[in-house]
Amino acid sequence: MTQATDQQGTGTRTVRIDVWTDLVCPWCYVGQARLDEAIAAEGVDVDLTVHAFELDPSAPHAHAEAPSNIDHLATAKGMPRDQVLAMEQRIGEMAAEIDRPYVPERPMANTRALHRIVKAVQSHAGTEAAATLFSDVQGGYFAGTLDPFDMEAVVARAVAAGAPVDAVRAAASGEDTAAEAAVAADIQQARQMGAQGVPFMVFDERMAAPGAMDVDTYRRALRQLADAQEES
Repeated sequence: MTQATDQQGTGTRTVRIDVWTDLVCPWCYVGQARLDEAIAAEGVDVDLTVHAFELDPSAPHAHAEAPSNIDHLATAKGMPRDQVLAMEQRIGEMAAEIDRPYVPERPMANTRALHRIVKAVQSHAGTEAAATLFSDVQGGYFAGTLDPFDMEAVVARAVAAGAPVDAVRAAASGEDTAAEAAVAADIQQARQMGAQGVPFMVFDERMAAPGAMDVDTYRRALRQLADAQEES
């Protein structure tokens, strides 16, 4: 959960934000950073819940040497390598504008296990701990300081976030059927709302924001919702 104190010092305005996201999604990384900047600028308190979404369920499961995102897009999606590199450069420039590190080439694999681990943390330590873990792992991924397909590294972070190690390992392996069901439910809910990609954000259960909006757009949405709360 990301929180900020009201600019007038009251700290009474709280906006609920549900975010459907995938760990390997660069637009999700940029969008969340822009949202964080907007939250800080507007001075609202936020209850943030992270929901699972798989950009590419067919991505191979992690192995000793996961393919790079560049190779995966070029091979699996049929995109010319130069086009993929140009896209990564553009997104890297956007990340730099909001002071976020970004490496253009990263390991790429199936993210289902990672989503289950986040659900296990949410179950045992709460939504704020789960959102913080997701942000921590995603930030490390795009900064090039963490391989999220190294399960031992992610398990250690999930345990540090407050989940029992046995529960985290069960989620990672798929033995935790509740975590798997929670991931599936998130994905189904996103489809029912018409989400075709991520990030997909819903503010106060009534205002949808698909895609990585700019900071000013997020600020206007937060201000509108917070002001509506104060008037009610």
